[in-house]
Amino acid sequence: MSQQAAALMVRIVGVISMITAILFALSGVNDFTGANEIFFQVASSGGNGVAGLATPEAKLAMAIAGGVFAGIAAFYLFVTAPGIEQGNELIRKGSIYAFLTWYVVDSGASVLSGNAVNVVPNTIFLLLYLAPLVLIKRGA
Repeated sequence: MSQQAAALMVRIVGVISMITAILFALSGVNDFTGANEIFFQVASSGGNGVAGLATPEAKLAMAIAGGVFAGIAAFYLFVTAPGIEQGNELIRKGSIYAFLTWYVVDSGASVLSGNAVNVVPNTIFLLLYLAPLVLIKRGA
């Protein structure tokens, strides 16, 4: 994959991630798309869907998690994409390490909290984020 193609893929995934992060952060306020209901039914709140976010503390945690996810998406979009396009090996490797760190911490905490099924979407996201970073032809 060329540097330009990899950067384009990073930008597309970054924009989709940013939109998803905003919807995720707002899940405690209003799940107008229904996507968070599906996610929470499957992976997070013991089958209660967004009703599992009934407490102010849970809503705050979702807002914070969505904000952190938006920050990661912004990093991917505004730092990783241009770095990849310019052939910056430090940014490529740093981005790989950042996503592997997220994966280990998030997936490990999910398993320890009784939400092991969250490892499945985490693995899909990890592959999606890392694909352009690993498939790029370096030095092209």
